[in-house]
Amino acid sequence: MSDTSQYFKSSYGDKLAYKVSNVNSEVTLFFFGGYASAMTGTKATSLYEWSQKQKINLVRFDYSGHGESGGNFKEGTVTKWSREAEEIFHKFKTKKNILIGSSMGGWISLLVIKKNLNDINGFIGIASAPDFTISEWLKLSTNEQKEFKKRGSILFPDDDYGEYEVSYKFVNDGFNNVLLDKDININCPIRLLHGRLDKVVPLSTSEKIIEKVLSSDKDLIIIEDGDHSLSREQDLSILFQQIEYFI
Repeated sequence: MSDTSQYFKSSYGDKLAYKVSNVNSEVTLFFFGGYASAMTGTKATSLYEWSQKQKINLVRFDYSGHGESGGNFKEGTVTKWSREAEEIFHKFKTKKNILIGSSMGGWISLLVIKKNLNDINGFIGIASAPDFTISEWLKLSTNEQKEFKKRGSILFPDDDYGEYEVSYKFVNDGFNNVLLDKDININCPIRLLHGRLDKVVPLSTSEKIIEKVLSSDKDLIIIEDGDHSLSREQDLSILFQQIEYFI
């Protein structure tokens, strides 16, 4: 099966790169990656190899400004990237659809599910990070917030990956996509994976998701020695086990 990148133009006019592994299955996995990640990362590539063996369709793509896709990264927002993810979903959905979201991709997955309740049959979140821009914004002093808005970007600290630049536009847009301040009307089965040693997204975020989603079939799997990436062989094995539950 070819793993060649293909392209389509989003409603925003950007040329988006995607890879579709279509094995004519009634089950399709959609992988939505994290902030500044690409569809050729360890988790996405491992999912491709595993899905091929299991004879399950897999769809992955690069948000605008990421990887092989066109567009300006600094123009990206959760609103824009979740719209792109939804367009990818509608383009390739099949009879049974399972979303897998990593970090920011978990936030985006939840937003897509809320708009497509009848078409999505399961969600697996990996260190899901809904509302993470809001918590980072609130850590800033009033003066830092003013300077951030004036400059248009800021460096957020990251214990594992070093500092990374975030635009004011991206952070400000996060307030338009808040999820954890109220119940989340999602009823499909949900499995969340989170490493207890995650220094990027606190475990409490996944605990809050479990508290807020209305699904009666939900569970949080805590990986005691896991960090944020959850890309080790043993982490991926747990991910694959959870996918098997859905299919």
